[in-house]
Amino acid sequence: MDELLKEISLFSRANTDCAKWDGLQFTFGQEDLLPLWVADMDFKAAPCIREALHAAVDQGAFGYYQLPDRFYDSVLNWEMTRHSNPLQKEWIRTTPGVVTGLYHLIRAITQPGDGVMIQPPVYYPFYRVIRQTSRTVICNYLKEEKGVYTLDLADFEEKLKSGQVKVFLLCSPHNPVGRVWTREELKAMLELCKQYGVQVVADEIHHDIIMPGHTHIPAASLWEGEGKPITFFSASKTFNLAAMKNSILVLPEEAQREKFDQFEKELGTGLGSTLDYIAVMAAFEDGAPWLETVLEEIWKNYQFMKQELEAIPSIVVSPLEGSYLMWIDLSAHVSRDNIQSFVQDTCRIAPDYGHWFFPEESNDCHIRLNLAAPHETIRKAAEQIKTALTRVLGD
Repeated sequence: MDELLKEISLFSRANTDCAKWDGLQFTFGQEDLLPLWVADMDFKAAPCIREALHAAVDQGAFGYYQLPDRFYDSVLNWEMTRHSNPLQKEWIRTTPGVVTGLYHLIRAITQPGDGVMIQPPVYYPFYRVIRQTSRTVICNYLKEEKGVYTLDLADFEEKLKSGQVKVFLLCSPHNPVGRVWTREELKAMLELCKQYGVQVVADEIHHDIIMPGHTHIPAASLWEGEGKPITFFSASKTFNLAAMKNSILVLPEEAQREKFDQFEKELGTGLGSTLDYIAVMAAFEDGAPWLETVLEEIWKNYQFMKQELEAIPSIVVSPLEGSYLMWIDLSAHVSRDNIQSFVQDTCRIAPDYGHWFFPEESNDCHIRLNLAAPHETIRKAAEQIKTALTRVLGD
C-alpha cells in the first residue's frame, strides 16, 4: 500500500485546468492560496481506472455506446459487497452528477411551491436545487454542542406536521458536519416521514468514505413497505471521478421510475459519455485496494490536523465519521466580518466557508477543509493555520 500511495500522490494539480487549483482567482480573488476547498481529491485515480480508459482510447472508435450489463453488475456487486445493499438492475438510472440528478428528480416528483426539507448546515447546492426549481426550502436545523451535531427530532416532526413538506432531502453521511447517522437516528427520521407521507431522497454520495468505528447504513434498507427512499450515490467522490459526470440514481418504486423516466423523456436526455461508464465500471470492479489506501491517508490526515488545531485554545473540530471534509469552528478567534481576511490573508488557505452551508443570514464562522490530499499538503495547511492563530492570540 505504501508503494500505491506513493504512485498516486500528487502535491499540486496547478496548471491542469482543475477548479480547485486553477479556479482560485475566480472564487477567492487570490491565486497564491493553498486550496483545501472543492470536494475532490489530490490523488491520481486508481491504476485500474487509468488502464481501462487507456484501453478504451487506444481502440480508437468513439461511436454510439450501448450500456452493457457489466455496468449494472459492477454497481450491484459493489453495493452488496460494501454495504450489504441488495439493489435490482431495473431500479437504476444514471444522471450526469448528483446535483443535476436532483434538479431533474425534484421537478419530476414535486410541484412548484412544494416544500423540500433539509438539515442545515448542509451541502449548499441543495438550496440552489430547491429555489431554482421554484420549490420551498424548509429547514430542520441540526443541534450542535462542542462540535457534535445531532438531530432535532421535535422540530423535524413539527415541520412535517405542517403538511407543506413533500420531500425530505437527507444528506447521509452528512456534508459538511461529517456525521454518519446511526441506525436509530435513521429509523427515527424515516418513521416520521412514513407517518406523514413524505418522500425521502437520500444523497449518499459519501457513503464509501467512512472512518474507523462507523458504518454507513443505506436509508432505503431500513424502510419497510411502499414508498421507499430514493437514493443517489456515485463513484465520483469515492474514486475521484467528479468530472466523469456519472452518478447512480436508485428508484425502487415503479411509480417513482415512471415519473422520472417521463421527465427525462420530455427533456430528451440520453446516455452520458462512453468513457464515464468505463471509468465507473473499472472503479467498482477493481478499485477497492486503491480506496483502502486512500481511506487510511484521510484518517491519518484527520488525526494529525485535529491534534494540531486542538492545541490552540477554543478551536472546535467536529468528529469526522464520514466524508473527507473537516468542519472547524473558528468563532472564538474571528468574526463573520473578518473570517475571509483571516483565512486567506493570514492563513493563506482557500477553504469552503461555513456560511455557504447555512441560509444567507447566517453569521457562521466555520471552515470546511478537504483532507483528501497527500499528507505533506495537510501538514503545510496545519502549520499555516497554527502560525496565524498563534499570532492572533499574541496580539
